[in-house]
Amino acid sequence: MASTPSSSGSGRSLPVALAQSLYLLLGMIAVSALGGVLLAAFFFPAVSATSAIAEDGVELFESYPTELEVEPLNEASRIEAADGSLLATFYTENRIMVPLEEISPHMQHAVIAVEDRRFYEHGGVDPKGLVRAFASNAAGGATQGGSTLTQQYVKNALLMDAVQRGDQEDINEATEQTYGRKAREAKLAISLEKRWSKDEILNAYLNVAQFGPSQYGVETGSRHYFSKNAADLNPGEAALLAGVTNGPNQYDPVSHPEAGEKRRNEVLADMRREGFITDEEYTKYSEQPIEDMLQIQNLRAGCADAEGSGFFCDYVTRTLLNDPELAPTYEERQKLLYGGGLTIRTTLDPSTQAAAEEVLQRRVPGDAQHGFGHSIVTVEPGTGNILTMAENRTFNPYDEVNPGETAINYNVPKALGGSSGFPVGSTFKPFVLQEWLETGHGIMDKVATGRETMPSFPAKCLSRGAWRESPGYNPDNAVSVDIAPMETALNSTKFSINTAYANMARQLDLCDIAEGARDIGVVPATHNPYDQATWDAGIEDVYGTELAPSVVVLGEVRISALDMASAYATYAAGGTYCKPQAVTEVIDRNGEAMPISGAECHQAVDKKVADTMAWTLEQDLEDPRATGKGKIIEGHPAGGKTGTSGSQFHTWYVGFTRQMSTAVWFGHPQANVRPAGFPVDGEMLRSGKVWGNTVSLPTWQEYMSRVHEGLPSEPFPSAPASTKQPGTQAVQKGVVPDVSGMVLSEAQSTLEAAGYRVEITKEPSGTVGEWFVIGTEQPPGTRLPEGETVVVRQSTGQG
Repeated sequence: MASTPSSSGSGRSLPVALAQSLYLLLGMIAVSALGGVLLAAFFFPAVSATSAIAEDGVELFESYPTELEVEPLNEASRIEAADGSLLATFYTENRIMVPLEEISPHMQHAVIAVEDRRFYEHGGVDPKGLVRAFASNAAGGATQGGSTLTQQYVKNALLMDAVQRGDQEDINEATEQTYGRKAREAKLAISLEKRWSKDEILNAYLNVAQFGPSQYGVETGSRHYFSKNAADLNPGEAALLAGVTNGPNQYDPVSHPEAGEKRRNEVLADMRREGFITDEEYTKYSEQPIEDMLQIQNLRAGCADAEGSGFFCDYVTRTLLNDPELAPTYEERQKLLYGGGLTIRTTLDPSTQAAAEEVLQRRVPGDAQHGFGHSIVTVEPGTGNILTMAENRTFNPYDEVNPGETAINYNVPKALGGSSGFPVGSTFKPFVLQEWLETGHGIMDKVATGRETMPSFPAKCLSRGAWRESPGYNPDNAVSVDIAPMETALNSTKFSINTAYANMARQLDLCDIAEGARDIGVVPATHNPYDQATWDAGIEDVYGTELAPSVVVLGEVRISALDMASAYATYAAGGTYCKPQAVTEVIDRNGEAMPISGAECHQAVDKKVADTMAWTLEQDLEDPRATGKGKIIEGHPAGGKTGTSGSQFHTWYVGFTRQMSTAVWFGHPQANVRPAGFPVDGEMLRSGKVWGNTVSLPTWQEYMSRVHEGLPSEPFPSAPASTKQPGTQAVQKGVVPDVSGMVLSEAQSTLEAAGYRVEITKEPSGTVGEWFVIGTEQPPGTRLPEGETVVVRQSTGQG
């Protein structure tokens, strides 16, 4: 391989001249011997060697292998978003393999001109090149290797294979400066030329050679230096890359622009000499300043360069490294990720992700001095696809961390890069309601709301069949409406009445509540979802000492936001629970799909129960008196639940439409701190006055409104028959019922039960509150054929 000639003095003493002449003579003898060995061994096996040197050489040469046996080269893997855009690249050696037809002919010509001008004429070894190299080296001229492109490919392939295997002995053998190594490479090169075409060899060389300090293969070098594919290289760019190969650090045009430019022009001269470019092209490209050519694209391995999607990227890598379907052992999976040339296609929606990042950073800037965290995660009901995973931080896995940076993913379980989760507060109540409905109770069944000490709760999985404490559990309420001594399960949900839910749990079983939650993916965030024991162990072992009413009923349990979003998605999907999924497909370097765990969905909740859950949570959002404060998604039926942990350290909103289920968390990630003394969208937070609907709900509403723009409206099922309270007028088919005072979804359900279509108009009212129904254009009691349209008048409040 050619390199910059070394300088020498103009005059030489007689002893020096004699010594160099001697070296020249010895070099020529060595070349002759090696050439003779090669010829004798490969082309004239029947010819007997007459000299002892030749015999020894033939014997040594024949001891070398004839087949090049190496593992596939390390190749960078890429993680893509759902639209195919690149999120991150993983590599040990940053290499992207491409076929020869995707490499510019100028690039092919450049390496041939500078490295092996007789490439298409020789059979793997170039005797003329060997003689020239030995003569030049012995005479003190330019240091030359005399190796063909085929030999250089063999050398690089052997070295890379040894490095990948971590075999130091083979690394030393591949790099030792001996004639023996040259002979081994020569034999393998000659053998390779018999099996591969010239184009195959050229392509292999261009993919294995180093085209920059940490760029392997011409495609990677082209993207790094010029931000373009190798197919688009012009003669000047091709010459620059071909020159860098000879000294990836020495000729790096970024660190050493003068050396890089000089080397480029030498390659251009070689290309002109071989007729690959014209005199005009030589002049044009050799006069171009190096800085005008470069468009550097620095790419670090891993998720740090995935910008706002870094946390999702990190979650993807951890799920794959934990997936036994991909490969049997962690080490094998790691090797595939960092050198297998995989294409990993994911579920992330760049548009919803961008919306989440903007909303979070604007409302609660991640680098603010108060240090509070804010996160959004969205899954798709019915598939489990993770569409969004964002937080108000920048992903930084390195030791040096600036304000607003972290490696902790606020949305996921600890084993997958998260913290230990955050207490979810009343967003756990729907799991109690689910058990309430599954055991035969109805949403119109009433429960006591009075405060009292509760010494025990049924819990069959505990030692004495119950949870007990002295003097007992005594929850309080923090509601904004007047409550009766007895309230329905519907109102207890809408107004988040703690005492009512505690009394519901006393009619159930804490173990069954927790087990039902686990059936839709909800377990403490300290458990590894890839550990089968998480799903097979007794629920009392999963919760340990936390299987208590304050935990299982009122949510003083740390759950990941991802698990909460996935669980609520079950209600939006008619009871179908899907395990959260970030990866849709993994393609190997040959374009073949690899096995992965993939989507796992099953009917976890009875459809009637799930539909009732969805309708009930819809009322919580639509009724402006409820904790959802009427913060609907305009044009899109939605439901959800607020959550506030003890002492208001953490607040939540988890809600869904048919298309998306989203969990929003707000709190301090490192300490129990009440949020206060800083504004969120201009509203100053006051200590003790921050609830689930203060920060998290408005964030949820803004984000969900933005990402649902342009999506079709998909309603939930009508109200279940059991919602009609005793003593009220029964709905009659063909008769317009009285829906005044109802929230919109309740009015719609009632009219649909009477057999009518519904049309909605909005108008101001000084007597009916915003969002509530004023009445219908057709008066109640009007006989109207089924299938007709009834117009509902909904209040916008005072005009």
